[in-house]
Amino acid sequence: MTVIIVLIALIIMAFCVKLYKALNWHQPPLRIYPKDLGFEAENITFQNSDGIDLKGWFIPCSSSSKTLVLMHGFEMDKSQILPQTINLAKKYNLFYFDFRGMGESTGKSAQGMREHLDALAALEYLRKNKPNQCKEIALYGISLGASVASYIAATDKAIKAVILEACFYSYKRVVRKWAWNHHTLPYYPIVYIFLRFKRLKFRTGLEDLSPKTSAPLIKCPVLQIHGKNDHLVSYKRALRVFDNIKTTKELWLVEGAGHTRCHEIAGPKYLQEISKFLEKYF
Repeated sequence: MTVIIVLIALIIMAFCVKLYKALNWHQPPLRIYPKDLGFEAENITFQNSDGIDLKGWFIPCSSSSKTLVLMHGFEMDKSQILPQTINLAKKYNLFYFDFRGMGESTGKSAQGMREHLDALAALEYLRKNKPNQCKEIALYGISLGASVASYIAATDKAIKAVILEACFYSYKRVVRKWAWNHHTLPYYPIVYIFLRFKRLKFRTGLEDLSPKTSAPLIKCPVLQIHGKNDHLVSYKRALRVFDNIKTTKELWLVEGAGHTRCHEIAGPKYLQEISKFLEKYF
């Protein structure tokens, strides 16, 4: 019996070490900057309501009073969504920022529990400091950023349009699958205990912030983009998000594209589809 108890304890300790490593990954340097693509950007620093300094780029378009706010995914940074979207700066002001604990921003990632506060702080900064360039605001989000964009669009009725790529339906389900796919961490008991702890710490649950809750409340037009070869969030699960959206909506399923990789497969069509949607509704 003692041997069995020791083995169980060792297995739990091993899983805890894997969980720690999963949540404390090394953030690599930014891959690319606007200047590398021929665009000038203003470096922005602003604080969220938790007192964390967040870093962003504001890329102005002299002829526009509209701003598109772009939000990256988990374990990503603003530079990783820059190449496929920066040419939108020819028609719109663009604002990229790093969520807490990612990219150049300080603090630690909240794994989806507080990142909506980062987006709220970004919008507050823009409306206060760039009023003439932000008379109208639209959102672009990918993966984690898509879930945040869905939440913000549902709660801020001034948002004019939203683009959701690789958007999952349920936080709980995607965390469960991510933990197993990337770190072979079982849901019970490790991930389950982690999520319960997070709920107690932040006094909210992941499902309260999930697109399955926020998507039906969005009032502005929505473009949903998803890869049909997404092994983290199957396109069939993404269709549940789309079915829950009650407003004007468009869906683009990209054949052969994996999670957050639609731009790689679609090529120039990626920017064309986004531009077409924005021209129609923004």
